[in-house]
Amino acid sequence: MSAPGLKKYETIVVTRTDAGHEAQRRLYDKVTDLMAKGGARHIRFEFWGKRRLAYQVAKANKALYLYYLYLADGDFVRELNRTLKLSNIVLRYLTVNLAHGVNPETYDFEKEKQFDALPSDADEGHEHRPQTGWESEYPHNEGSSAATDDDDDDDDEEEVAAEASEKGAAGEPDEDEEE
Repeated sequence: MSAPGLKKYETIVVTRTDAGHEAQRRLYDKVTDLMAKGGARHIRFEFWGKRRLAYQVAKANKALYLYYLYLADGDFVRELNRTLKLSNIVLRYLTVNLAHGVNPETYDFEKEKQFDALPSDADEGHEHRPQTGWESEYPHNEGSSAATDDDDDDDDEEEVAAEASEKGAAGEPDEDEEE
């Protein structure tokens, strides 16, 4: 592998929520060990937490999201994708090539380096919010009225359903119907 010809990749891994903390830790360790053995240069890892899936995947409605940013060659990416495909806790994964011809000798790792640890067993009951680049630039204010919960839109869906049932119960004709 020639060092100056590396590419910058990001990989997002979606895993089962019922796998447990130890299985998540083993997957993280397996990926980082694979990076070390394959000559990839780890830049950043982020734990995005538990999110609702847009559609059901393998009978799961929610999943844990893991984000890896690294420099590597194509052979490493093929091996990483093979490993993720064989893992029984991985629901989906996506690897995207962000840049070509990155020189690891001149690359500014400190600028992008930000590790967000996997939660411990004691943290499982608490909501985990990742510290991403945006949040490190603009810290989150707890007292701010702009804070919203983007994880769960059930309240909005219930309001729409309630309005629809009220309209139907009031006996108002639909716009398409003629009286």
